[in-house]
Parts: sequence; structure tokens; C-alpha cells
Amino acid sequence: MKLYGNPASPFARKALVVAHVLGIKLEVIDLTPPYGTAEFRRINPLGKIPALILGDGSAIFDSRVICEYLNRYGGGKFFPGNSLLGNNKGQWKALTLQALADGLCDAAVGRVVEGRQPNPNPAHIDRHTAAMEAALDALERVKFSESPTIGEIAAGVALGYVDFRFKDLDWRATRPKLSAWYGKFSQYPAMQATQPK
Repeated sequence: MKLYGNPASPFARKALVVAHVLGIKLEVIDLTPPYGTAEFRRINPLGKIPALILGDGSAIFDSRVICEYLNRYGGGKFFPGNSLLGNNKGQWKALTLQALADGLCDAAVGRVVEGRQPNPNPAHIDRHTAAMEAALDALERVKFSESPTIGEIAAGVALGYVDFRFKDLDWRATRPKLSAWYGKFSQYPAMQATQPK
């Protein structure tokens, strides 16, 4: 399988963490922005990374879909409650936590992109910053699972991206529980192996 991504993309990293933990070998194709080239749109019409090419040549895109595919392919347990016979209470927590973390990534990426514009719009930067702060505050209140789900993976990757892109943002100062959790989670081998460059 081939994963199209970028070493700095938190969404590609999320898929790489899942693959690493499950021992799934992926050929990584590094793309540089802009991703909306005609050639890449033949793989993902939306022109977004990551995109996963399967052995039969078909493509899967969006990090959420790719992670769920890799989880099933590798026999993982990152998506709790995916059984009609099982207790599904953990499923909604994991998926909601993933959505919150992905939203943090969306806001952070949006702030980076806006900041790179020739004339950055301060209102857009403020909107992205407010969303980042609110997401970080919400993550401070989360009771993280001891056995990581896709929610914990997404949260860890999001915090890694915030650290990577916003070194001056001292999010730890007012979020001690989140800081302590991330300090431990960031040391997992899959997180260490997939750090953004």
C-alpha cells in the first residue's frame, strides 16, 4: 500500500501512527503543497492528503477513513465497539475525541495557511486561534483511555502538530492534566517514529 502525504501533515501522521503500531508497512509518497495538481486529483479528487492506494489500485482518502481501514486490515482495536454484539459506549467517546482533535488540526493548519498569505487576514487568524484555544481547553477536561483508541492517537498527533508549528504557544501552562498526558503519550514508539520534520 502507498500513503500519499507530507512529513508535516498531522492527518498523514495519524495514519502513520496506526500503521506503525499495527506493523503495517506503507510506502510513503511525500507530496509538497499545493496538493491540488491534476495528477494528484486523479488519486483524490479533493486534492487533499492523506490518500491511501490499495494493492488493487483503488484509493481511500480522508484520514478518518484511512485509519479505520488500517485498523481493520491490521486487526487493531483503535475503534472500540465496532461489533453489533459488543458494548458500544466507548465507540462514541473515541470518535468524538477524534473529531475534536481533528478540529484542532483543522484550525492549526488554517492558521498556518492564513499566516503564509501575502496579506494575512487578522480576523481569520483570530478565528483559528480561538478554535485552537477552545479545543485545547476541551482536551484538558478529557479522561483519556489507558488503552489508546483512535481518539487518543488523534489527540496526540494534534498536540504534536501544535508544538511543531506554534513553538511560542504555551498551551501547557494552563492545562496541566493535558500536558502530563501528552508528556507520556508522546513517548510511545509510534509517536517517536512519526514526528514531523
